[in-house]
Amino acid sequence: MSNMFRNIHFLLFFVVILQSCHLPKDKEIEVTLFTSKHSITSKVDIKKTDSGQKHIRILLTNNGDKIDHLDSINVIISPPEKVSNSTKLVFGGTCMGRTPINQTITTDNTGKSGTYQMLKINEDKFSLTGILTWNTFLPYLYYDVEKGIIVKADGEGKPINPGETIAFETILQGTNESWQDLMFEYGEEIGKVHDIEPKEPLQFKGWSTWDYYGRVYDTKDVFKNIDQLVLDQTNANIIQIDGGWWTDRGDYLSARDNLQGGMKAIADYAKSKGFRTGIHLDGFRADKNSELYKAHPDWFLKDQDGETICLPIDKGDTFMKFIYFDYSNPAVCTYMKDILQTIRKEWGYSYFKIDFMRYGLLQSIIEEHGSDSKQNTKQVTKVLAFNNDMTSIERTRAGLKAMREGIDDGFFLACSSIFGPTLGIVDGLRTGQDINTTFEFYKTSVMQNAGNFYLNRVVTQNDAGYLVLRNKHDEEPELAWGKHKFGGNTTYNEAKMWSDYVALFGGIKINSDNLITLRPERKQLITNAFKFKTASRFIPLDLWDHASARDDTFNIMLAENDDGVFLAIFNWDDTEKQFSLSGFENSKITPTSPKQLYSLIDGKINISLEKHSSVILKVESGDFDLLRKSISDLQHSQNFH
Repeated sequence: MSNMFRNIHFLLFFVVILQSCHLPKDKEIEVTLFTSKHSITSKVDIKKTDSGQKHIRILLTNNGDKIDHLDSINVIISPPEKVSNSTKLVFGGTCMGRTPINQTITTDNTGKSGTYQMLKINEDKFSLTGILTWNTFLPYLYYDVEKGIIVKADGEGKPINPGETIAFETILQGTNESWQDLMFEYGEEIGKVHDIEPKEPLQFKGWSTWDYYGRVYDTKDVFKNIDQLVLDQTNANIIQIDGGWWTDRGDYLSARDNLQGGMKAIADYAKSKGFRTGIHLDGFRADKNSELYKAHPDWFLKDQDGETICLPIDKGDTFMKFIYFDYSNPAVCTYMKDILQTIRKEWGYSYFKIDFMRYGLLQSIIEEHGSDSKQNTKQVTKVLAFNNDMTSIERTRAGLKAMREGIDDGFFLACSSIFGPTLGIVDGLRTGQDINTTFEFYKTSVMQNAGNFYLNRVVTQNDAGYLVLRNKHDEEPELAWGKHKFGGNTTYNEAKMWSDYVALFGGIKINSDNLITLRPERKQLITNAFKFKTASRFIPLDLWDHASARDDTFNIMLAENDDGVFLAIFNWDDTEKQFSLSGFENSKITPTSPKQLYSLIDGKINISLEKHSSVILKVESGDFDLLRKSISDLQHSQNFH
């Protein structure tokens, strides 16, 4: 809703606000509701888990005799004792590439998170407040230096019937002397609430069309790279066909004319060479020129005037008129389920990268079409759906569940998503931005992926993005399709940094260069990355020293996989950097690169890294949980508790 409408709401229903506040005896939590009929009240229920964490549930009941609509909800939670203006605060990442982890002090009121916020009370005490569910609403966490922890959500006009009670999203609060344990426990609690069985990462290694070819590849480009992947003997196992294979977005049972034999032919060829196959599609948008829209204009979201919401964008190589699927309509859910079932069962694809998930949400649509939008498009002040009793979160999850049903036993990767609504439905979660072959993009993508370490394995498989390693000398200039994609000057060492990161921490390892033109030394980086098993658990040990800006990236990462424990050190600085780490008294260190020089004396590692370079060390006989707490940067040892 517009800011003016919210202000009017505030004036009209001031009395309602007073009536709907619920103050427990301990005065810890205050709930404020904005509603249309002022008949909804709240009740706070707090339960402790076996580990001593609090689950905060807020029940919303309509005590009137008419349907009431929830405009918004505001929750104030008293902060822990001894919080001051100098207390450090970390906000968790909320969505792919859009909200990196954001470290600040409590006097900075600009930060927010759709996952968690963590306070550093002192060197041995940390407090975390996190969202556990995203079933109906999309809550965000803020911090107010005067009021404390704030949880806000747009009610989206959710109707509550007379006598009906619905639940707000569950909030977690916990404290621990170890910030690391606190974060891992948060991830585990999300897994429990959503009934997710922890699973080891699938070791995907392969090649994709996107970063080099964009939307302009044809069948021969795909076949040539498949053949080259076989010749390179990289032990790859997957070929992933990315966006642009369809005739129009939404018409997902048809393929472009220059994809000879269609998508099934590509899958058949890949499988004949020993690879499984993956596919990309936009799960929440179609094109207004599509045959699907012509046949079913009622399947798409409308604006306040009943017109189909449309976002026209000129991509250079194509002109698109984006429209948004309405998953409150069961027919749309059935359509998407059937499409994916056909691709899975008849075409033979078993890996599904479903993109642009954020466009199922009211927040994202308003951002694109609101008064502050940079797009030249009609302003949208209200979104009308087939079933307006459903919030955009409920619509999104209905669509995701339909996709899950269609994908069946295939791997389901969520891309361009607000994380929360996807959890418990998808298998993998793209956490890094759309990668480009530049050092700056490598830095930012590392921070985005590493900052969400607590989700890996217990909730989802984190995906940092494609393993792109080329520079302008590995390219055919006539194929350039994006200003960030071609003509880069990425050095070998910079490409190796990204390769080292993806090798252990990046999750899904899929190269997206042209294997025909990529030089041998760059190809060797693919081989090096593929030889490592993806980490089941990992952590940025210097989290509290970094993440103050999008390019303030972590230096020290620890990982474990089936082969043991690994320490990775990254020097993102423009000058040589010395690292001195203690905590290895009972460990033996083995470099994974024989050229790397280091010393291990009295349990201390000393290593020098030239600018823009990295190293991976194997910690023999190491225990991940013991090491993550014992390793200290001798220059910042107070930050590793």
